[in-house]
Amino acid sequence: MNLFSAIWAVVLLFGAGSSSPQVFEGEVTDSQCAFNVHSHNSSHEDMIRTNTMGSTPEECALTCVRHRNGKYVLIDPTKKKILRLEPQSSAGEFAGRKVRVRGLYDKETDLLKILEIKPL
Repeated sequence: MNLFSAIWAVVLLFGAGSSSPQVFEGEVTDSQCAFNVHSHNSSHEDMIRTNTMGSTPEECALTCVRHRNGKYVLIDPTKKKILRLEPQSSAGEFAGRKVRVRGLYDKETDLLKILEIKPL
């Protein structure tokens, strides 16, 4: 077992407690749009209509994270939740896309630690 694997095992053992992985589906977006900082319906529609942050959901999410201090989040419409995602680097490659995430969910903080993320 290499050092990274050992550290990850400790994080999972102590950081996750007794929680087991859960699966969530939704869109990887940015916290600015999701929490209506500059939108009215938790989506990219307002920004795309004005072409303020780009012309696609991907461009909008990337711009908000890179230039507006946003963070990547997952909007899960079936569970009506907005989940913070970690690590951010894993979420970034799926900005503006619908995905299935298997991860460790912390209900108190709405944080989803990504174990696996795949496009839908």
